[in-house]
Amino acid sequence: MIFLRNIILFIIFISLNTSVLHANTKTDKDTVLKLGMEMSNMRNMLEAFILIGAKIKYKNPTKKLKEGIVHYENMIDTIQSDYPNDEIIQQSIMSSRKAWPSVKGAMQLALQNEPLEKLKKGAIFIHGNIRTVIKEMAHMKKHIFKVSSIRDKEALNASIEIAASARRLSAHYMMDLWHLDDSTIEKHWKKGMKIYGDSLAILKTSPYMKNPRFAVLYRSVKKYHRYFEKMWEKPKIFSILIDKKANIAFRQAKEMTQIILQTK
Repeated sequence: MIFLRNIILFIIFISLNTSVLHANTKTDKDTVLKLGMEMSNMRNMLEAFILIGAKIKYKNPTKKLKEGIVHYENMIDTIQSDYPNDEIIQQSIMSSRKAWPSVKGAMQLALQNEPLEKLKKGAIFIHGNIRTVIKEMAHMKKHIFKVSSIRDKEALNASIEIAASARRLSAHYMMDLWHLDDSTIEKHWKKGMKIYGDSLAILKTSPYMKNPRFAVLYRSVKKYHRYFEKMWEKPKIFSILIDKKANIAFRQAKEMTQIILQTK
């Protein structure tokens, strides 16, 4: 009986402790949105790196890369400060901080007028190592969804993933266009397409489809999913349309996210 009582007390303690750590639902919502944004930002920086290396000045990729680095570092500092007692979050932050300096250093090659071949090697390194940073952000997002009291977590995560996937697909298209010696590009493109498609399937059966604006946005981001699939199958040419379509899908998925958050 004493053993059973101790087990019960331990479970109550753990439950209360988790509740204390994640009592602020607004902070949790803000954090998963920040993490989703930074997962998109990572792909934005990769694409900016390639555009700089290819000497394409479309939408000022140098500025985008510099701002993206600062944005990510500020986000990590904020989350570390917001969850000082959450061991899982803190461990992910530590892993992110360990992986980030080499990725950042490789990204900054594009700002130093390095030779093309060195930049191509840098792009391959970034692609191979940036995933550690992205995985830690995905891990933190999953953890917060698990322990928080955020409503409709599955739908919210789906809209966040569509936004991140749109940027991911644009970046991988640019990588393939640059003819990088990286056999994993197509594999990760297909993974991005699957995440995008799976997220669409989740939202299709959600109650938010009854919202007229949400339904319009859903049909649009679904159309862009088909567009990306068709463009990958065609011979690769540089086109600002890829980036434009990705940005539209990104913004529309963000609007869907806001509808989910504001629906009571």
